[in-house]
Amino acid sequence: MDNPQIPTEKREMALQAISKDPYRLIKTNPIINAKFDITAVQMKVFLKVVASIDQSGDEMPEINISIKEFQEFVGGKAKNIHTYLQEELTKLRKKDLYYEDDRIRLEANFFSSIVYHKKEGYFTFEFSKNIKPFLLQIKDNFTVLDIRNIMYLDSIYAIRFYEFCKEFERFRTFEFEVDELKEKFGLTDRYKNYFDFKLKVINQARTELIKNSELYFDFEEIKSGKKVTRLKFFIYKNAKGNAVQDDTLNHEQIEEITELVKNFVGDKIVLAWFKKYPYSQIKEGVLYSLKEYNRGVVKEMAKYLQKMVAVAEIVDSNEVKKQAIQKKKKQQADLQEVEKQIIAIDRLKDDLKKTYFQKRIDFVNQIFASNAQINVSLMKQLQTDVESDKPSFLAELAFNSFKGDKKSKEDLLLNFAEGATFQAYSLDYIAHQYPTEFNQIKMDFLPLANKLGMTIDDLV
Repeated sequence: MDNPQIPTEKREMALQAISKDPYRLIKTNPIINAKFDITAVQMKVFLKVVASIDQSGDEMPEINISIKEFQEFVGGKAKNIHTYLQEELTKLRKKDLYYEDDRIRLEANFFSSIVYHKKEGYFTFEFSKNIKPFLLQIKDNFTVLDIRNIMYLDSIYAIRFYEFCKEFERFRTFEFEVDELKEKFGLTDRYKNYFDFKLKVINQARTELIKNSELYFDFEEIKSGKKVTRLKFFIYKNAKGNAVQDDTLNHEQIEEITELVKNFVGDKIVLAWFKKYPYSQIKEGVLYSLKEYNRGVVKEMAKYLQKMVAVAEIVDSNEVKKQAIQKKKKQQADLQEVEKQIIAIDRLKDDLKKTYFQKRIDFVNQIFASNAQINVSLMKQLQTDVESDKPSFLAELAFNSFKGDKKSKEDLLLNFAEGATFQAYSLDYIAHQYPTEFNQIKMDFLPLANKLGMTIDDLV
């Protein structure tokens, strides 16, 4: 983001405003394009800390963030959130970040120190010295991110693709060599089969962005011979998902008017109209202007549009203006009511997902309690999956994250309760062992899911 047409004073005022926004942050493009291998939770922590500093200042103070703030942002179960965060942050502090261009080669850690205050329940972060210049007093080559767009993203790849989409949004496209993209993600030694990389990284990221972000992408494969060597990505605005929107504006109406006048005025002018005039007045002025333009009686269409969009309110009678105001208030009230209903439905969906998940967890716990040999067969299968020629990513994560004696049923139960990846692997394994019972659980939840406009797959 480097626009020389914006005066320095206005740019600095804008950057100061962004730095005071608890949800938005400025991230330099070198950091966005750096090479590193961290988890989604670790990335969310890093962005949350960056969003907590005054990026318009000259100094980088230590940042204090409570457990509660992190839990709201990164998620995690209340009963083990302290341990969970400590483990993630211990790993994050040891992770490396690499960046190189024509001027510099940077190798650094994200944080030089992370202190956990046990009694008070908060963390203190100190950034590594060498990355501070990439976080403070940024004048150019940066991207503005709204961290609310990543709150519901589960994979680090979805988060990074969201950042790429924001960086190149104004161009609507960007390209990477396949090997270059793998290197940025720290996947040089993994997913050597392009199909696996496409399925588990690119397609997974795209699916998450469509569901949860203001932007998403499609892509085109570019081949050298029969091998896919380069990817071209196309950026699209999202009409659904958890995209951050301005609650007072109807974006479908804005897009409609923007399309009508795109040959005469820019997006900023259209947005200014909607902040000043009601939609009906804007559309009437635009349609009248287009009719006159097609008749050949308008020479300077941009000026004429501005006049006609504004003039409707001036010439209307007081009664008509009063009715227009009342209508606008009713539209806003109706919109707020619809938004409340959408929020209520979303909450019902979330509750149903949680209940469905807990039902499956409870069933697996019953199997663990009633079947004395299930832990032996499960761990044996896990060992077999890991040692196969093409081990699944989930099996590797479940095996490597397992804590304790892999033959102990007590350790299995503990890991199932607290280990996310082992829990996911166990659920999948038990589902294959008891397909009839798992299918019945699905059928029990299907009627309510359908009423909420969900399929059974949406519950997982």
